[in-house]
Amino acid sequence: MNRLNIRFASAEHRDFFLRMMSEARKNDCYHQSFFYVMGIAPETRANIRQMFDFKQDCIKPEGMHGGWQTSGTVRVCRLAFNLWNGYTEPEHSNAYSPEDLFCCEFAPYFMEGMKIRYPEYCRELPPARKQAEPAR
Repeated sequence: MNRLNIRFASAEHRDFFLRMMSEARKNDCYHQSFFYVMGIAPETRANIRQMFDFKQDCIKPEGMHGGWQTSGTVRVCRLAFNLWNGYTEPEHSNAYSPEDLFCCEFAPYFMEGMKIRYPEYCRELPPARKQAEPAR
């Protein structure tokens, strides 16, 4: 991942991401996208150990029900979990749809997380060519 091209929401977001990547077992697109997305909100940064088990190197779905969660942080966690391994909660599978996840202030940063996880698909498109006016 070329970190120079990734936009962070704040200096705290960037610092959290770098710190978590130094603690992570692997430096791959799964860990990078997970910690990038989890770092977007101050609340998810503060509660990362309720959401990720560093010893087992896995997500902790039970953290989704913490009393600190808000509608925005639940969206952050849902996207991060889904980018990690495709996780969805069976009883809330519709809550993982783009309509539900992306209708919040974090959407631009969610897109950055998608770019980190799927760099082979999230490439820059060439500039659009000017199209001729249709004949009348």
